[in-house]
Amino acid sequence: MKIPFREARLKPFIVGILKYSALITKLMPIAAGATGNARYCYAVWMRHLTYLSKYNGGKVPVNVAELGPGDSIGVGLAALLSGAESYVALDVIKYWDNNRNIRILDELLVLFRKREEIPDNSEFPILQPVPENFDFPALVITNEILKTSLDPERIAKIRSELLNPGNEGNTFIRYKIPWHDKGIIEPGTVDFILSHTVLQHIDGIENTYTAMQAWLKPSGFMAHLIDFKSMGFTKKWNAHWTLSDWEWRMLVGGRKFSINREPHSKHIELHNQNCFNILFLKIEHKANELKRNQLAKRFSSLSDDDLSTSGSYIICQKV
Repeated sequence: MKIPFREARLKPFIVGILKYSALITKLMPIAAGATGNARYCYAVWMRHLTYLSKYNGGKVPVNVAELGPGDSIGVGLAALLSGAESYVALDVIKYWDNNRNIRILDELLVLFRKREEIPDNSEFPILQPVPENFDFPALVITNEILKTSLDPERIAKIRSELLNPGNEGNTFIRYKIPWHDKGIIEPGTVDFILSHTVLQHIDGIENTYTAMQAWLKPSGFMAHLIDFKSMGFTKKWNAHWTLSDWEWRMLVGGRKFSINREPHSKHIELHNQNCFNILFLKIEHKANELKRNQLAKRFSSLSDDDLSTSGSYIICQKV
C-alpha cells in the first residue's frame, strides 16, 4: 500500500496550511525570483538575446512580451535599452513597485553605456542558458542601435512610463496583471515572447500556449526556460510525480500558485499542437531515483526521459 505524503517535505506542507490565513499571508514577504537585481536582469536578457540572434537574423526583436517578470520588469527594460520598441509584462500578481523599477533602469543604463560583458556563471552559478561566450553582443546591439536606444529623450520617456506602466497610452511599457485570456494583447502584434522559469507555475498551460500562438506575428519567436523539478515540495527532485492530485492539493494548501507538474513531453506536445517549430532544444538531466510503482496514477505512464528531465530551454518559431 502506498503511504500518503511519503516523499513530501514538512516545511512546504506547513507553509501551505498557513497560506489559508489572509492575515498570515499579508505578514509573509511577497517576492518572485531574482529580478530585483539589475545585473541578473541584464544576464537573463542577454542570454536569451544571444541565443535568439542565431535564428532571427541577428536582430533585436521589435515588440517583446514576457510571462512572469517577477520582482521587477528589469528584463523588459534591458530589452528596451537593447533597442526593442515596446514591452508587455504579463503576470498574475504584481510583485514590483515603481521605485524598484526606476532603480533597476538606472543600474541597467550603467551596464549598457559600458557595454558590460554578460555576467557569467561565477556570479550566477545556476543561471541558464549558458551562452557560447560572455562578450557584449555588439554585432546584435550595434553602436548605431545604442545611440538611439540610449538617447536621453527616449530614456526620459521610459522613466516617465515606469511611473504609470498600466497606462494603455504608453509607447514603451505596458502590463497586464492579472491576465486571463488571449484577448488582452492584439493578435499578431508580438515579435518575441520569453519566459524564464515561469511556465512550470501556470495552471491550464494549454490556454497559455493558445494565447501565445495568437499574440505572435507570423514567423515570430519564443524562448522558454522551464524547470521540471519539485521546487522543494518533495525530498527527491522529481518526487512531485509520486503524489496523487488530492495529496498535491493538500501540500500546496492556500498558495496562490505552485507548480503544475507538467513534464517536458507535455510542452513539446503543446508546441506541436500550436504550430510552433522548435529551432533549438537543450535538455538538462538529473538521475531518476524513483521506481515506477511509486508514481501517482496520473503520472504512471511518464517516459524514462521525462522522469530524468529536470529542465529545458526551447526556442521556437511560429509557423
